[in-house]
Amino acid sequence: MPDDTPDHAPDHMPCYITTPIYYVNARPHIGHCYSTLRADVAARAQRLIGRDVFFLTGTDEHAEKVSKSAAEHGVSPLEWATTNAERFKDAFAFMGFSNDDFVRTTEDRHKDKASAYIQQLLDSGDIELGDYEGWYDPSQEEYVTESTAQENDYNSPVTGRPLEKRTEQNYFFRLDKYEGWLKDQLESGAIRVLPEARKNEVMGRIKQGLQKVPVSRRIKEGDADWGIKMPGDDAHRIYVWIEALCNYLSIVDTDDRRKYWPGDHQLAVHLMAKDILWFHAVIWPCMLHALGEQPPATVYAHAYWIAEGRKMS
Repeated sequence: MPDDTPDHAPDHMPCYITTPIYYVNARPHIGHCYSTLRADVAARAQRLIGRDVFFLTGTDEHAEKVSKSAAEHGVSPLEWATTNAERFKDAFAFMGFSNDDFVRTTEDRHKDKASAYIQQLLDSGDIELGDYEGWYDPSQEEYVTESTAQENDYNSPVTGRPLEKRTEQNYFFRLDKYEGWLKDQLESGAIRVLPEARKNEVMGRIKQGLQKVPVSRRIKEGDADWGIKMPGDDAHRIYVWIEALCNYLSIVDTDDRRKYWPGDHQLAVHLMAKDILWFHAVIWPCMLHALGEQPPATVYAHAYWIAEGRKMS
């Protein structure tokens, strides 16, 4: 784990370490174990020096690709998610990882709180309804900018698969509203993005200006009944990448675990591969700020495993 410990920090300071939560469209591979291994080493090291550590990992289950994989295998999305979530648990047990909890985003303890966070952002005006047209990357389940689409010949910059032009009515998070705050946090080191090359990457993209980001998907005829509905609007589901990010808070947002959430006397590190850095270093901190929560101190993005010249997937 990067050394973000203040000189005056006591060794018993609570410490929160997370991995990304992993898609369950397929069985786990070495890349998933690599990310979790790095987090496990960090958690064990912090325990050795006497810190009270909470180490979280788990599975991200409400993705479109999960329901598509389930249909291809002739089972329901929940059945397919459960099959692969168990495979992740088995793989992590085989590796001997010391995680304190394993979250599945289909669990009520996550869904109820994620929905409540979105409701809070709706109530504050930080989420609003609007129309959006842009290039969507189905393989990564995210929109990309026009410049990124052009630079990659309208293929995914990660997987090389074709982008789709989509026009949707969505709910949007006012990410643009928090651009100044986020710049200050990153430039001052209040939020550390490591290694330095990843911080430079994020800062360069922020200089192009932050835009509102979709937080929902409108349900279309023929869609699988899969995902968390937008509060007060059953015609929309919460976008998987927005809902999934909430797991880091939802699982410790309890009376006995709140001490681990970052504050004046806690350490917290989000660890993931570099392809999902934007969500964790930009969108998630701004969402937390809008919720009145303090963001984690460190976002660490490692390289990913390559198979035949592309990210292993």
